Amino acid sequence: MSTDLYTKIYNFLVNAEEKHITAGSVIYQRIEENPQISQTELRIIIERAVSFANNNNGRGSSCYTTLLEIFPEICKRTFGLRDIGAVKTHEEDTITPDKIRKNIIELKGKLKKNTTPLYQHLYSGVNNITISELSWKDPLVSQVISDDSRLVQQLSGHLQRTFMKPVRQMVPTALPLKVQRKCDEFVSTFIENRVFDLSQKLLSHSWNNPVFGSDFVESLNEGTYVTNVIVPAIRATLKDLPLGKSTVITSSERQSSASANRRGVGRIGKRPDVMFVMKYRGKYYELLYIECSRLFCTAKKEIDDRVKLWRECNDGLYWTRKSCKPDKDEFSIIGIQVAGNKLLLNVLIRDMNDIHRYYYLCKADIPVQ
Repeated sequence: MSTDLYTKIYNFLVNAEEKHITAGSVIYQRIEENPQISQTELRIIIERAVSFANNNNGRGSSCYTTLLEIFPEICKRTFGLRDIGAVKTHEEDTITPDKIRKNIIELKGKLKKNTTPLYQHLYSGVNNITISELSWKDPLVSQVISDDSRLVQQLSGHLQRTFMKPVRQMVPTALPLKVQRKCDEFVSTFIENRVFDLSQKLLSHSWNNPVFGSDFVESLNEGTYVTNVIVPAIRATLKDLPLGKSTVITSSERQSSASANRRGVGRIGKRPDVMFVMKYRGKYYELLYIECSRLFCTAKKEIDDRVKLWRECNDGLYWTRKSCKPDKDEFSIIGIQVAGNKLLLNVLIRDMNDIHRYYYLCKADIPVQ
């Protein structure tokens, strides 16, 4: 159970004036805390907080009655808001045991077709997994092999290096001279166009704002961090790229079209914090997803966002393959996770054997006061 959320709701119910205790005010506590939890866990948290808070009230008192009356209303409104995307919760296990079993069988079939040592060892590893122990949070159940999975970590050193080859290609130790000259030319133009100055001014203004100081860091919400720091930095960084008006950066947790399409007609898609979307031949493709925490990030939030991010990337790659069919091993979906003052860059690719591989590329620190 999310202890932080329970404590926040309980303290509010105990300390707030009775006239301020309404279904809406309790829901606000939940939105502000913003953990990714299941509907069942959320109901348990609310019920327990109301029950224990009422231990401080005399049975039959006005406050006692108020808490009893608002509990059903809180649940009703919370789940109604969840349905329209205003409140985020993790879905229940949307991948059924039968679907998990089917996906694992399909993954083994793809791996078995390739007779090289890497794929045969991966096949053997997947074959030895107890399917009943997997949950929807495991990348393997969606036919995604992550570089930090036990499956990859158990490979020999040589086979691990083979699996990680795409990372070395994306993050080279040294650039060819021709590429280096082109980069120098780009940087020179970048500075001349004052894009760097724009980025510097935007971030300088944010960091000089007292709200980002140590006195407020624990109470700073996710929306303020995303709106004032993350999105402006992304816009400044991507400004003047030769993409014309074919791209857009979405924020405010706009629904992912790729996710909605994959879930089926009438289903609500995931809502990434930020997306980079490009229009190509009349269709929009989501090429980059960002999940962001508050500046003060809990371990649970970091884990939850990590799961959400790879699932969003997988939806994006599925949609792109379905509509555009890019070359195998030549296209990727980018996932960026902002956890506190850490920025982690990840990428999802489809290899020549139709296996989705999820890689962590690098990490950078976001300078804070």
